[in-house]
Amino acid sequence: MTTKNDTLHGIQARIEELQRTIAEKEKQIKARTRNLKEDIAEELSPEEIVKKHPFLAAGTTFTAGLIITKSLGGRRKSQPVAKSPEPSALQPEPTASRRKGVMYTIGLDVFHSLKDIGFKYLQGYVENKFRKTGGSGD
Repeated sequence: MTTKNDTLHGIQARIEELQRTIAEKEKQIKARTRNLKEDIAEELSPEEIVKKHPFLAAGTTFTAGLIITKSLGGRRKSQPVAKSPEPSALQPEPTASRRKGVMYTIGLDVFHSLKDIGFKYLQGYVENKFRKTGGSGD
């Protein structure tokens, strides 16, 4: 016949065994999670995407550039081409049109600079997030 102490000792041993099993499973899950984070970071890195799909990346970049240029530049009126140069065609371009062209060029330069800064910030932010969560020794 079993005594109360034997029963309690058996229950205590079972609890300890379950705690060890839970700790082992927790370590396995953390290791799998770290591996998954590394795999996802590698798969989603811009360099890897461009390496895997160079033509798609180039086409997407080209299309985005066209769309942005059109949206920033607005619609330009097409002017008929003169067959013979007239005296007015030899005169310099009006000042307002020059300013508009210069402002458009400056706007594009500012846009490209901000885009580059934004992408670098985003890349650094994502890399820091992965470093903090991946290297914390969970």
